[in-house]
Amino acid sequence: MHRLIPIAASAALLVAGPAAAADASARMTYDVYVGGLRMLEVSSGVSLAGDRYDVALSAHVVGIAATFSDWRSNVRSTGGLDGARGRPVRNVVERINGDDARTTTISFLGGGRVDVEIVPSKKPKREQTIPPERLVHAVDPLSGVVAILQALHVGAEACKGQVPVFDGRRLYRADLTDGGTVMLQKAEQGMYGGEAQRCTLSLTPMVGDFNFGDERRDNKPTEYFQRSSRAPDQRVIDTWLASPGAGLPAVPVRIQSESPWGRVIVHLRAIQAGAS
Repeated sequence: MHRLIPIAASAALLVAGPAAAADASARMTYDVYVGGLRMLEVSSGVSLAGDRYDVALSAHVVGIAATFSDWRSNVRSTGGLDGARGRPVRNVVERINGDDARTTTISFLGGGRVDVEIVPSKKPKREQTIPPERLVHAVDPLSGVVAILQALHVGAEACKGQVPVFDGRRLYRADLTDGGTVMLQKAEQGMYGGEAQRCTLSLTPMVGDFNFGDERRDNKPTEYFQRSSRAPDQRVIDTWLASPGAGLPAVPVRIQSESPWGRVIVHLRAIQAGAS
């Protein structure tokens, strides 16, 4: 179940842009449907304040999935803002399944240097194994979402370019394609219908064996996303971004991809202004 979270949260972009706009913050609730069944509820809060950002989400299983599992996860990313450019500082991912809990913390130290700590760890902590030059502009998945929202917030191009995405174990190359402004039909499960910017994210696994802490050595790419017909290893996510109401920042209002469990659709169910 934990593999569904990157679908709900992954997109990345670093672009230069004009001076930062006024602060923005919002709290959102999303429902994640897999193969037509509601499987996850995700609560998220984002704050873009001056030269800093803070974004967090929590997720737990619902519906039929909750009959078999009490899995839940908490994720938080913090970093700096410079116009439309985001610089991650820290990413913490906590996964809990019954009595089993694990926390992975990524600290971005600058110059491509990262520190990854996994607790509990069954093996001694290992030194960084990915060359720093591969990680100079890398962002964690949640910080990547913030970068897109910040670009929209300051009026910069928000869905164009290429950037490395680092999840603590694997490095991906993210390619973004602007699908332009489209009319999004309101779905029964979601709250928004109207004009939205479509952004297509293609993720290509670059390094699949980080071997940090007690993680298994595995060169096979994790099956987070659908395979693309253009390249066998690509995963593709379509995201629609819009401001759902007056005084609200632009946020993902719908996300769609494929998974081994069927089509994954993430619908925005509720949103309100204010810090998380």
